[in-house]
Amino acid sequence: MDLKLTGQRALVTGSSSGIGAGIARVLAAEGVRILVHGRDEARAQRVAGSIVEAGGEASVALGDLSTDEGANSVAAEAMRQLGGIDILVNNAGGKSTVGNPAWFDIPWKDWIATYEQNVGAAVRMVHALVPGMQARGFGRVINIGSASATQPEKGLGEYQSSKAAMTNLSVGLARSLSHTGVTVNTVTPGTIFTPAVEQWLAHIAQQQNWHMAPAEIERRYASEYMQLCVDHLGRPEDIGRVVALLASPLSSYMTGSNYRVDGGQIRAVN
Repeated sequence: MDLKLTGQRALVTGSSSGIGAGIARVLAAEGVRILVHGRDEARAQRVAGSIVEAGGEASVALGDLSTDEGANSVAAEAMRQLGGIDILVNNAGGKSTVGNPAWFDIPWKDWIATYEQNVGAAVRMVHALVPGMQARGFGRVINIGSASATQPEKGLGEYQSSKAAMTNLSVGLARSLSHTGVTVNTVTPGTIFTPAVEQWLAHIAQQQNWHMAPAEIERRYASEYMQLCVDHLGRPEDIGRVVALLASPLSSYMTGSNYRVDGGQIRAVN
């Protein structure tokens, strides 16, 4: 299927590694001009370089989106390098705490800092770039969520709450942008096989005394430990393919929704 994305311009925040990098590469393969964003120049340049080597177009913008200064700098680079953005993927995020502290051990300042990294970063980029989409009569905003937003655990209190806010934000923004040609959706990943998850699997295997090949560890973790409906974890490109569909002009009837890509991890009606 031709998604009719050739020549479109996309900013994928937090795309210097992991899920963001996978999204950027999938969009680039569909002909989208990519602005790779990160805070580490070497990592961002590596992702952009891999896209160019594969025949795509990519450049880099650096900045901390949890601050007004950093967000304004990235938005300015988007205008300077691409003349505007048609597709905004709000993937940048994280949490201020280390590990999984108990709910009552997370001070309010860490809640604020985590919301700034997730909700604040997205809101800043929406304020900066969506008015241009409205003026052109076309745009796509895709917020990357988390399975913990709708199936929270006892840890990750501030992070999963901020991701729940992101999912809510998408619906409210979609309604606010009615009849403008700009759509807004959330894509919610489950557990995605990134270097950090690969290390976590090795830790689990050691704890459980799973003496087997990495592929078998992944299969066992997915099917037995997490009880997914599939026997493997997702890859960043799995998220990228759903983002590409939502970014396409063909998705004009899809807005204000949450699309899960989680192998059946969430046991609830969406």
